[in-house]
Amino acid sequence: MLGVLALGVIAGVGFTQFGTSNSSINQTVVAHAATKVDAKDYGMVGDGKTDNAPILQKIINAYSPEDNVTIQVPKGTYLFTNADLKAIELHSNITFNFDKDAVFQIKKGDRMAFAYPSPKGGYDGGISNVTWNNATFRGDYNSADGQSVFVQSIHHASNVDFNNCTFDNAESPTGHYIDIDGSHNVNIKGSTFTGFNANTDFDYKEAIQVDYSDTKAMSYHEPGDVYDYLPSYDINVTGNKFIPLSNASGTVKSFAPNPIGQHVVYAKGVHGIIHDIHFTDNYVQDAKPQLSEDGANIHFVCVSDLYISHNTFENKGALGSGNYIRIYNISPTAKMSNIQITNNNFVNLDPNNRYIYFDNTKGAGITGVKVTGNKITSSNSKIPFVLSAGMDTGDMKVSSNTNNKNVKVKPTDVKNTTKLQKLTGKYKGNKATNKKESYVAGYDAQYAKLASSAAKKYSLYNHVRGHAGWYIYNSRDGWSHAKKSGLVYVDMRATADSGNWYRIRFSKDSNARKYWVRSGALKFDKITYESYERTMNPLKKYTMYTKVFNDPQLAKLAGTTADLGSKSVSITKRARRVSVYDGKTSTYYLVNDKYWTRASAFY
Repeated sequence: MLGVLALGVIAGVGFTQFGTSNSSINQTVVAHAATKVDAKDYGMVGDGKTDNAPILQKIINAYSPEDNVTIQVPKGTYLFTNADLKAIELHSNITFNFDKDAVFQIKKGDRMAFAYPSPKGGYDGGISNVTWNNATFRGDYNSADGQSVFVQSIHHASNVDFNNCTFDNAESPTGHYIDIDGSHNVNIKGSTFTGFNANTDFDYKEAIQVDYSDTKAMSYHEPGDVYDYLPSYDINVTGNKFIPLSNASGTVKSFAPNPIGQHVVYAKGVHGIIHDIHFTDNYVQDAKPQLSEDGANIHFVCVSDLYISHNTFENKGALGSGNYIRIYNISPTAKMSNIQITNNNFVNLDPNNRYIYFDNTKGAGITGVKVTGNKITSSNSKIPFVLSAGMDTGDMKVSSNTNNKNVKVKPTDVKNTTKLQKLTGKYKGNKATNKKESYVAGYDAQYAKLASSAAKKYSLYNHVRGHAGWYIYNSRDGWSHAKKSGLVYVDMRATADSGNWYRIRFSKDSNARKYWVRSGALKFDKITYESYERTMNPLKKYTMYTKVFNDPQLAKLAGTTADLGSKSVSITKRARRVSVYDGKTSTYYLVNDKYWTRASAFY
């Protein structure tokens, strides 16, 4: 029978935890080959305030690798700081099980590594059999403290599993969520990776780096580790999500991490190159745009037996990169083989150069390439799907890839705006008295706020007063539809002999009944303008307008920043818009002296 942990002062190997918030009793934990430990029972505090790093380390140290220990983490928010420890050192045969709503939290720009020590070289020089089940690693970002970071630093390790874990807003701008260096049989399944607040110099960093045993490859350097340039292999990344952090409006707050890859070959691949990498059944949305000619969201240098299959890659708010996938051989001696990119969905990516790029201009060869069964959804059918450089086309099989063209829906042009609609019911139209009328249509999502006395002072019309067939709606058909918020949606304005008018509706639904009202009934956002000269690169997909959104003159749609590509544009004016709805201020830029868009498109 396996031993148990005992409370109280017991002779033997153990540690003492003084005065936790749960108890004022001194506790000594002694390991006797126990199989399961409740982390909270033995000192960890899920109050979001207590530093749990030294406590967790003591629990781990109380057991030997032969104990096959499982640490159960109950519900709670367990804060980690680097006040006493720079890393949590793991050992072999350890499992972490997180209960629902159990969270490891890092804040205020602190960094904490989970180190997988390797005191010897070789593939068996590190630890093995480490499992994380349902773990949540949560960070935060603010301008004062920077990015808070959790990183898994896996060196010469084997049989490491991450099952249904969450890595939330905790990736280092200069590093990764998971470093896999000289390791093998690492499995990441059903997990979610969110947010990448990238420094512009390091925006190519991946959530999961598959690399070599080298000090430069490691996010954290464990004292005493031995490095020997061994490549990682047998890595399986299956059924995960890589998604952005979003604002309340649904726009991108911080991009999704670049999912997987590496960029360097160490010691010229003296012990071989990265191999047997499976990236399967994953979803990637709005990864950070890689704007350079050779930039790519998935990038591998000198790799063989790479399988990228049955994934969905999609942009909803981000612009396209230079390439989406780049496979590159820079070694004059190492030959790459068996690269399979199959049955993936590429949705609205619209890269500047091509979707998939094989580059062998400096390498000894890339053979056994298979790109088949992929589906591209895009309004731009002219972007090349696969291009290669320095390769023999006989080494590539590219077939059965389809482009289901998603036709871009243009804003409906408003035509015949002065044409009288047929009247039905009891209303009888009045004769035309206006000699002059002019109409301007705008984007139908714009809004204004009703003046406090609007319902008492103003009537609602079927058309502007003085137009042929005009009439006034009675109160039951008019102001009774106004909402408590006082907001109305505006899609057209008119100037006539009878005054200035707007066409409004009381619902977001563009098919809702429309009314004409005099301009005095509405209050629009306050917009101020100033000179602002910059040259910038658009990074996110935002709507562009002919005027600032909610301008009283009404803005029209003018495409999106995706239409600009990722090339530099000229910013000549800046506008501040204060919303009549919630008082919040939004900033807009004038792009190339033509179109207005949110400043957020450039950050």
